[in-house]
Amino acid sequence: MEGVLAILAVLLVIVIENVAGSTGDRSQMFYNCLQSCLAENCSVSSPAFHPPLYLKLLQWSCNDECKYMCMWPTVNWFVEAGIGVQQFYGKWPFVRVLGIQEPAATLFSILNLTCHIVMIRKFRREVNPKAPFYLLTHLFCFICCHAWFWSTVFHIRDVRFTEIMDYLGAFSMVSFSVYHFFARVTALNSNSSLYSLFFATAIGFYFVYHSYTTFFVIMDYGYNMLINIAFGAVNIVGWSVWCYKYYKRRPYVKRCATFTALVGVTTLLEVMDFPPLFWVLDAHALWHLTTSPLVILWYSYTIVLSTSCGRREVLEGIDGIEFEWNYLLR
Repeated sequence: MEGVLAILAVLLVIVIENVAGSTGDRSQMFYNCLQSCLAENCSVSSPAFHPPLYLKLLQWSCNDECKYMCMWPTVNWFVEAGIGVQQFYGKWPFVRVLGIQEPAATLFSILNLTCHIVMIRKFRREVNPKAPFYLLTHLFCFICCHAWFWSTVFHIRDVRFTEIMDYLGAFSMVSFSVYHFFARVTALNSNSSLYSLFFATAIGFYFVYHSYTTFFVIMDYGYNMLINIAFGAVNIVGWSVWCYKYYKRRPYVKRCATFTALVGVTTLLEVMDFPPLFWVLDAHALWHLTTSPLVILWYSYTIVLSTSCGRREVLEGIDGIEFEWNYLLR
């Protein structure tokens, strides 16, 4: 577990360094090219800018087009000078496909969204609606789908609004995962309703506060990553301890342990940042690709857990839906 926390700490440092500034857009060659392009194409005296329809739909401005067009000769200059590919405005250079800024990350975000939709349908087919966690699992799926939707939109077109929604979507998924964990591990406790209310209120209020400050005060990249790491670490540590405690008595816990371990492993892709292969596939896109099968693994574990809990609660004469609403809402 110390290794996982160390990985997350390194990831934070890398993100902060990337956000602080990028060599590509600060280079003199890029600056000269950009100023020349803006003067020739985007000034009042220059001809009107008429981009293709797909660029208009994705709101590519004349200024954005100049940045994109000046990026590639600057990249070539860096490579020929032996410096290597550099980032621009905190991002690697990607080939644009029909106006889509990061095609691979967009595709893999859609893949994650699809996996959630397919697996929740499987969950609905196989799990009794009266089973505990039935409603909670649907709420978790909705939050994850919302997050992956904005991830898709953000990778299609990176502007301030889509960037904020992507960050908040990811944080909503991470923060609800923490509540999800506490709700599950305290569900059979005599004070489960109080625990659920406390964690829901605390996490909910903090999410609203963070969303407000991000939208209306400042978009603090370092702080945003820090709280995601903190919530993610709580989630990983919590599930790891739970798996260690129960894996011998409950065979299905091995699926949860495998999922938790793979989450830590896939995080390495964010640490091993590298320029995009074929100008399309970078480490972040590969990370999105590897998280899609983890969605399937998590739901398969949830289905077995919900089925087992449902059978036990029915045998004990407890109605699953009433049980769940009691500890979630009371």
